[in-house]
Amino acid sequence: MKAFLLGCAAAIVIAAIGVVVLNQVQEPVQQAFATSAVRL
Repeated sequence: MKAFLLGCAAAIVIAAIGVVVLNQVQEPVQQAFATSAVRL
């Protein structure tokens, strides 16, 4: 039971870190597709 709870806690921590990292890395769609051929 202890291993299961530690696994769940680790999954939650890893997911939270992933959310923070991806929010920092991603750029808005207006910047990602800012070319002369694209109109947003």
